[in-house]
Amino acid sequence: MLRSLGRYQLSPHRHHVYVVGNISSMSVARKSTSSSRAILHLCQRATYPQSFVLPTRSFSTPPSTTSKSKDTSSVHTIPPPSVKHKVELRPGPKKPPLTPSSSHTPKVKQLPTTNPSPPLQSTPIATKPSDSLVKTVKEDLKHAYIHGVLARPPPDAGRLATLWHQAKELFKFYFRGLKLVITHRKQAKEIQARVKAGGEPLSRWESRFLRTNKSDLARLVPFVAIVLVLEEVIPLIVLYAPGMLPSTCILASQRERIDTKRREKQRAFAETMRGIFSDVYKAGPTALASSLPSTGSGTALCGLLSLSTWGPNFRRRKRVERHMNSVVADDALLVKEGMGDRLTHPELLEALEERGILTDGLNTATLKARLRWWLTNADRIDEGTAISRRITLAAQSALDKFQ
Repeated sequence: MLRSLGRYQLSPHRHHVYVVGNISSMSVARKSTSSSRAILHLCQRATYPQSFVLPTRSFSTPPSTTSKSKDTSSVHTIPPPSVKHKVELRPGPKKPPLTPSSSHTPKVKQLPTTNPSPPLQSTPIATKPSDSLVKTVKEDLKHAYIHGVLARPPPDAGRLATLWHQAKELFKFYFRGLKLVITHRKQAKEIQARVKAGGEPLSRWESRFLRTNKSDLARLVPFVAIVLVLEEVIPLIVLYAPGMLPSTCILASQRERIDTKRREKQRAFAETMRGIFSDVYKAGPTALASSLPSTGSGTALCGLLSLSTWGPNFRRRKRVERHMNSVVADDALLVKEGMGDRLTHPELLEALEERGILTDGLNTATLKARLRWWLTNADRIDEGTAISRRITLAAQSALDKFQ
């Protein structure tokens, strides 16, 4: 039987049935290469009790291309029945991820929510005060380097060497400013001695020079103490308390920042307290000579004139009257010197801001026209007092009425 099987060529595309036995008994073994059912054709021959092989062909699916057995001599062996192993489905099999395509977009089921959260909005990162202070100091130093007020650090200096150089240059600048205050004091004494001796009267520039030097002397002692003890806090004083610094110890960029903040404060008071200024203007010079129309009038006028607003109302009124008294003397000098026609642009800005007139975005011609309007209307009528008439003009300018 083995010889007959060895001589028979097995086809890979057929199902082979091995029949072994005689007429009375027959055992059938089947080896299949596919899972489909096959039809077995059995032929029995009574005179030939021997084993034979019948080829059959499957009618269901094409034959599989599985690997063939390498040992052809073991074809006659009957394979054991395949046993299916139990597969645990816990956890379940993972589904392959869906690849997004332009033609098919998977739909995501939206679950209803009773309280949907609002969309997140990007908020700007707040700048730390320390960062803004360091940036401001660097800008002041850069501006001073450009204008030659401070010497630049060496190009090959390290971080510590640069800081030490900047500290030395600032100390030198403040020391020169303090010496300048003493020099101005000597010049002020000479001017006062000339006037006392019956010489030429004070001009407007000399009058303002004496007033500035007097203010610097009052700030000299506390500023020297700060420089000797805590020089590092001077940038903070420039930002939050510029009134503590002498005028000779302020950098040009710091002066510009102080003036800008003062103008912003004036405009804020003029816009937010427009109703109070309207009441002051309607009251007129005669009523203002005795009292202000309301408690908020003192705060509004102090803010418009860049004065301190703290304290009770009678203190604020005293500040306004003292300030307007100096304006009366300055108006007389301006009228004597040509109604302010010889003033420069910065001097025009300073003169108008002292009188509570807003100067944002105005050219030199407009500034001169506003100053002439003030000088012309300050003493045109005899109502009230010189101070009350100027308070009325300040309230009128806050209402933008220059007619």
